[in-house]
Amino acid sequence: MNALILWSLFVLLNVFSDSEAQPQRCKTPNNEPGSCIPMSECSFIQQILSKSVLFNNDVKYIQGAQCGNYQNDVLVCCAKSKTGPATSALSVKMGTKTLLPVAPACGVQYSDRIVGGEQTGITDFPWTARIQHYDHRHNDYAFHCGGSLINERYVLTAAHCISGIPASWSISAVRLGEWDVLTDPECKDGDNDCYDPVQDIEVEKAIVHEKFINTRLQVHNDIALLRLAREAQMSQTVVPICLPLGESFAKRRYDGLKMFVAGWGQTEFGGNSRYKLVVGVNGIAEQRCRRQYLTANINDRQICAGEVAGKDSCKGDSGGPLMDVIVAGNEVIHYLAGVVSFGKQCGKEGVPGVYTKVNRFGDWILKHLEP
Repeated sequence: MNALILWSLFVLLNVFSDSEAQPQRCKTPNNEPGSCIPMSECSFIQQILSKSVLFNNDVKYIQGAQCGNYQNDVLVCCAKSKTGPATSALSVKMGTKTLLPVAPACGVQYSDRIVGGEQTGITDFPWTARIQHYDHRHNDYAFHCGGSLINERYVLTAAHCISGIPASWSISAVRLGEWDVLTDPECKDGDNDCYDPVQDIEVEKAIVHEKFINTRLQVHNDIALLRLAREAQMSQTVVPICLPLGESFAKRRYDGLKMFVAGWGQTEFGGNSRYKLVVGVNGIAEQRCRRQYLTANINDRQICAGEVAGKDSCKGDSGGPLMDVIVAGNEVIHYLAGVVSFGKQCGKEGVPGVYTKVNRFGDWILKHLEP
């Protein structure tokens, strides 16, 4: 399959005329300044080509990046920071740390729509994870929380999903690639075209923020990492989400911004949903949120979002993603703005939900990632 795609790319790229040997300035498909260089010298393109599965967005990016030929080399527009030897297919260096993907190796779903308040498509929000707990007292397994895949070995979730659980419970596994909780694998309606089966991966290590506070009045630093016992296999239904850790996100304002929450949590009909759901929520100003949570000491390490009746994250969505959607060039990229933390009442008019603000915990996340 990949061989056919790569040959098609080669044919498409080679219909263009030869370029001069001197690298020319250009713009990448993500509108970044770059240089027109041989494809073999652009580590970012090599990361895409080394993926086990190439999707339409990958092909579009490479096609959009082409800027000509020189002798027998295909030339691509490569961002200046992404030239040189390729790193692993889903990782980049950040100082002395590695292992965080960059778009389009993260945050891209392989469908063409963004929806709110409804059932998702099978390939929508493919980073959304379900966290399984084991109840030692009743010898039973159940899914009580959500999370977000951030690379092949780590899922980001809420600390209260780990340290706020009953004493008889323990974290057992993470499920990836789920859509309909009653079927596996997922197949298109009336079709034998099925996606990869879900991946149930044991948790090797759980890391809770050292300053996590969870009292009747306050919840702070509600963030945790789960290290998987083996690498998740990327597919159309399993893709990591991007983290907003760059300088451009440091002062990003979320109040008034339309964001999305996805999960299988409690619905207006009671119980948990059979299918993955998504709801659109608007960010709420910090001061306005404080008036609803007078004793909770809401601060700038949290995001408040919601307030519209029937549009909220609920029990069972804890730890799941609050997603910020950014259009970069011809790509729609999802960033993990927040982690579902707490609220007063699901979907109550005028009462927002509270989320842990991910971009304030970048140093903590990077500190705890291992190869």
